[in-house]
Amino acid sequence: MSALRPDQILKILELTDSFNLHRESVFIPLGREENGSVTLLPDGRVRIVWPRAEPFEAWLAELRDRLKKMDLSKVKQ
Repeated sequence: MSALRPDQILKILELTDSFNLHRESVFIPLGREENGSVTLLPDGRVRIVWPRAEPFEAWLAELRDRLKKMDLSKVKQ
């Protein structure tokens, strides 16, 4: 139930970098939520939340797949 650590945030940003997303277009709350989420915000940013019950590395692999399936064309690159 801990918050994201700086090294974990960096791993998420490295992943979003691989999609050519501008880092200012990625919103990563430090706190975790029950189910987690990956959503496109109305302002054109991507909001990424790590779920409480899932190990970080397994979730990070799933995050790549979820981002691949999203239409990221409106996110600043």
